[in-house]
Amino acid sequence: ILVRDWVREQIGEEYLKNIYGVYDRYEDIDFSKLPREYVIKTNHACKMQILVIEGAYPFPAYKDIFNNYLKINYAYKSGYEMQYEKIVPKIFVEEYIKNTNELFEYLIFCFNGEPKLILFASGKRNNDIRCTMFDTDWNNLHFNYGGKLHDEIIPCPKNFDKMLEIARKLSKDFKFVRVDLHNIDGRIYFGEMTFTPASGYMKFSDPKYDKILGNMLDLNK
Repeated sequence: ILVRDWVREQIGEEYLKNIYGVYDRYEDIDFSKLPREYVIKTNHACKMQILVIEGAYPFPAYKDIFNNYLKINYAYKSGYEMQYEKIVPKIFVEEYIKNTNELFEYLIFCFNGEPKLILFASGKRNNDIRCTMFDTDWNNLHFNYGGKLHDEIIPCPKNFDKMLEIARKLSKDFKFVRVDLHNIDGRIYFGEMTFTPASGYMKFSDPKYDKILGNMLDLNK
């Protein structure tokens, strides 16, 4: 939630999704004031969200689920990702965006402020998760970390150069960060800044990329 103010300063308001409310407890959400479709998330962790689409109503049991989420310190949940430790847990309701029935993600790996690789991800909404790594000329490198590669040809997204420009601006002050973006027919949305993907334990489908990515990072800069 707090990163939104920083993103607004760096690249502008137009890349942020709408937020309909921020809450300390699940029961504080006034569902009568929400649109037909939205996403309920926590701000301090990963995989703590639900989609509410096509006029569905959240199951009451989600109250206990989300209030339990708020008790978790994610810094110690999946590894020692200490950037999560001091985040004040909140629930927020965010705009639901989609590309037909799917939402593609472009996860841009930036080293010393320069985009180097893009992991294209799809299938999170239909349990057919596929990820494929591309270089900044949109050449398919035919590797990923975990899960399936895409079988089909993935077209270069519209405004791809703009996505790289955004990633460059957002990553300029960090030795490494993954800038996560969405792109819906050329409309670019900010997702998040990811400093320790997979808690640093990702295993590439071709182990040679451990060294290749490692060589992209200059700790002296």
